[in-house]
Amino acid sequence: MTGTWTLIRLILRRDRLLLPLWIVIGAALPPSIAASTARLYTDQAGREVFAAASMSNPAQLAMRGVIYDPGVGGLTAWTLGSSTALIGGLISILLVVRHTRVEEETGRRELLASGVIGRHAPLTAALAVVLAANLLLGLLGVPGLVADGLAAGSSLLFGLSTAAAGWALAAVAAVAAQLTAGSGTARGLAVATGGALFAVRSLADAGGIAWLGWLSPFGWVRLTRPYAGDHWWVLALPVAFTAALSAAAYVLSARRDLAGGLLPARPGPAEGTLSGSFALAGRLHRGSLAGFAIGFGLLGAVLGSAAGGLDAQLGAPAFRRLAETIGGEGARASDVFFSFVTYVLSQLVAGAALVSALRARAEEAAGRAELLLSGPVGRLRWALGHLFYAAAGPVLLLAVLGAMAGLTYDGDALRVAGATLAYLPAVWTVVGVAVLLSGALPRLAGAVSWSVLGLILVVDLVAEFKLASGFVLELSPFVHVPALLLGGGDPAGALLGLTVLAVGLAAAGLAFLRRRDLVPSS
Repeated sequence: MTGTWTLIRLILRRDRLLLPLWIVIGAALPPSIAASTARLYTDQAGREVFAAASMSNPAQLAMRGVIYDPGVGGLTAWTLGSSTALIGGLISILLVVRHTRVEEETGRRELLASGVIGRHAPLTAALAVVLAANLLLGLLGVPGLVADGLAAGSSLLFGLSTAAAGWALAAVAAVAAQLTAGSGTARGLAVATGGALFAVRSLADAGGIAWLGWLSPFGWVRLTRPYAGDHWWVLALPVAFTAALSAAAYVLSARRDLAGGLLPARPGPAEGTLSGSFALAGRLHRGSLAGFAIGFGLLGAVLGSAAGGLDAQLGAPAFRRLAETIGGEGARASDVFFSFVTYVLSQLVAGAALVSALRARAEEAAGRAELLLSGPVGRLRWALGHLFYAAAGPVLLLAVLGAMAGLTYDGDALRVAGATLAYLPAVWTVVGVAVLLSGALPRLAGAVSWSVLGLILVVDLVAEFKLASGFVLELSPFVHVPALLLGGGDPAGALLGLTVLAVGLAAAGLAFLRRRDLVPSS
């Protein structure tokens, strides 16, 4: 563990923008949602009506779970429990992989290891920072909840359960970082695992299979039941899960070579076979794209299976009327469910696309781009190779997600895949932002790009509860995508506008890249 504190300071310096932004926004949300809930529903009767309507909505059950208490506290915990766990878990995965596997992949870990740094110090430092950040995020929201009139003990439990989800996914990422030699594959494996765990919780609540909720950290977050009995003992489950996986990560780390993974890498050909910069980009991106594709395919199959039984399970007249209110005359409960789920999952696809969009910047920061560009390779051709996979990757992921879901819940893969692919321009817009930042502000590209995606998630959440004006809601590209499964009308205008915006952002980023010096330091 020698040198752990020094590495912790290094991580805090490198993430001095991302970490505070994530913590401050995450801590401010619970008090805001609690105040909004109290303002919108001034009496208990109104809150009970809202809770009953929400529990009759399969999409709400899938994404947020069961409402255990219709009070202000219970509704706040229901609103934010799964959402903050999902966002916090994703950020935790990215941070752990960034400060473990990426450091080895770029060679910085080897340089540090030549000094007075213990073998387990990098993993310990990464876990310490990410676990502490999750804990701080959870605790900072407690005073605001208490100021809103909610019970202090229940508020503390809610904050700790939110942190526990981030801990669990950080431990998943720590194990994934030991298994593979590539950071992209490690991210894909960890995100796919997190998606599968979230799908298990969704199936437990939407499908009425309660015992499944006990198999997922996302289920444990809800089963602590803050403001509805306060089951403190449930917190032992994510703590034990985190401890077990973290211990496994240390054991695996001691059994592998530096910069290698436990899963054997396939040996390459005896002679080089890459035909150019596009082929090299494909080789660099294929591992992460394959991991993400498998993860989203499995996620689509699980969610499709959950949606497939909803039309029969929710065949009562009240449920049919609710589905028609949301989706129009003749709308099915399964289509309402999957439309809502697709909206959220498209933002996860945007996260996967960001990994690809920022790969060129990672190659530049590691110094490998400089070596490549010293040969007969132009900057634009090199950058366009990475941009091609950043743009084509979401096509694959959304198509796989929709096709697997369609096959498992109504047999019409083309119809559902078409609805998921409608989110492609919104995802491309996020990619365009990353390309622009990589060209104009290379040192800040990673932190700011992920922060922009996080802000989009926050805008969607707070706008839903009328904490932001309609103008603020318009800033999210995902809100402009029509729900095609529900007969959302002609999408051509909105999708064309987003595509033009994405192309403009990417073109501006490439123009900046042509005119600036390479920046080989992160």
